Amino acid sequence: MASSDHEEGSVALQKVETVHEFPVNYFVENIAVRSNGGILVTVHNRNELIYIDPGQAKQPPVVLHSFSAAPSGIVEVERDQFYVSTGTIGQRGSYSIFKIDLSDFKVDGNGNTTASATVSKVADIPDALFLNGSALLNRDEGIILLADSIVGAVYQLQISSAKVQVWIQHKLLEEVTDNPLLPGVNGIKVYKGALYLSNTDAKIFLRAAIDGSGGSTGEIKLVQEKLNVDDFAFDTEGSSYLTTHVFQSVVKLTGDGTRSRIAGGPDDRTCAGTTAAAFGRTEADRTSLYVTTNGGMSYPVDGEVGPARLLKIGVGQAGA
Repeated sequence: MASSDHEEGSVALQKVETVHEFPVNYFVENIAVRSNGGILVTVHNRNELIYIDPGQAKQPPVVLHSFSAAPSGIVEVERDQFYVSTGTIGQRGSYSIFKIDLSDFKVDGNGNTTASATVSKVADIPDALFLNGSALLNRDEGIILLADSIVGAVYQLQISSAKVQVWIQHKLLEEVTDNPLLPGVNGIKVYKGALYLSNTDAKIFLRAAIDGSGGSTGEIKLVQEKLNVDDFAFDTEGSSYLTTHVFQSVVKLTGDGTRSRIAGGPDDRTCAGTTAAAFGRTEADRTSLYVTTNGGMSYPVDGEVGPARLLKIGVGQAGA
């Protein structure tokens, strides 16, 4: 896809490895990495949460849970306690948050589960229309943030009480076209005391201020424009790594605003449909960026959807 509204800067391609290849028509949507190196991905169009151990090449992936609705965002709060958003896009009253407890989860080398994850419903998000990215706001108090791509808002969920409230709602978070493939606010991450957000439809990257009590000040600033961002991850030096989805690439954005494409490109089948990114967490892979793709389901390369993938890119800096 070519667009004058999306600029990737220079080209500085890094080595891209395929950790796992999924079948065609797997919309792998989001990613989280365990402290032991295991990786969880949500598969939106199959209602599945899948576990992959990148350190065990011969171990097949494990379906941790099949939901009754499509999963999207995933975020860890306490160690091995993950929270997944599920629901039906555009259907008010369908969205809920589930806790995935991996404390006792075990799998053998053949991919057989010997001790299951524990799954429980935490809360309903009654006004949500399209929960997308998630972020941890306060680990000690168990507070997470949930982006709503249609409403143009971010909700706050206090896990223990299941209390939900609007953390911020702003025009800059709304969709700007009627293209159903381009959500409004999408990926969200807390980094150095601020909430960073992508608005995919508007092709802007934003920063929202957080006050001393963890609330929103209501202020949102434009970080970058003409940049199609789905999800992103930060390194320890303040650079962000942006998945561009329909542009089939990963873009590095440094703290001074310099952009470079480090993986993929318009005709790249390996990186077709980059959806989410997260850094490794072990000594062996902490400078590696893991990226999910959907094989180009939203915008196929040469009109042909390919297999979805979990990719690994060495970037030389540890994740934040």
